Amino acid sequence: MGGINSGRKRTVHHGAVEQFPVIDLRVLKRAGLLKPGECTYDTLRWRNQDLEALEVRIFFDLSDESDAAIRIAGDVPNQRAAIECVPCPYGGYRCYFLCPLTGSRCEQLFVVDGIFASRKAHRLAYASQSEDDLSRARRKVRKLNRQVEGDRRYSRPRGRNRYTKVQELKLAKDGAQELYSERLRAAVGEVPRH
Repeated sequence: MGGINSGRKRTVHHGAVEQFPVIDLRVLKRAGLLKPGECTYDTLRWRNQDLEALEVRIFFDLSDESDAAIRIAGDVPNQRAAIECVPCPYGGYRCYFLCPLTGSRCEQLFVVDGIFASRKAHRLAYASQSEDDLSRARRKVRKLNRQVEGDRRYSRPRGRNRYTKVQELKLAKDGAQELYSERLRAAVGEVPRH
């Protein structure tokens, strides 16, 4: 037990999901681009911090359910990914991309080095998977602050719900401040207080 090459194999991630452009099938369906029996197209643009824009033209061909596909052309080499439409029990359908590299079902295709494929095929991790406790606490404070103030994603709570969210925000801020203070004390070399 515990010998050489035993246990779980170590995986190396090539970056975070949030760093790369993505084609999300759920967003495209909400936008009305996935219509059974029809061919549709659109242009997608992504801009990064260097102000370089990546632009691709996507063509959906759902005219034949057995050969449904998306074609991608533009600033990347021309690519094609199959689309699998699965009927739902109470009517309607649910579509999935078939990853061009692995053949598995996915709802998002990420572009890494000019190739569109699934998150697992590119071995991408989520940014939250590599956060430490202080970063996680600060992210919680930001999320609660957005919930209390209200924004496009969250409506502003009223009444007792607002009071509860404000109390949660205060506790989260105190917790994040305490973690930050402990980290500063550790950097200076003081003994933590309890």
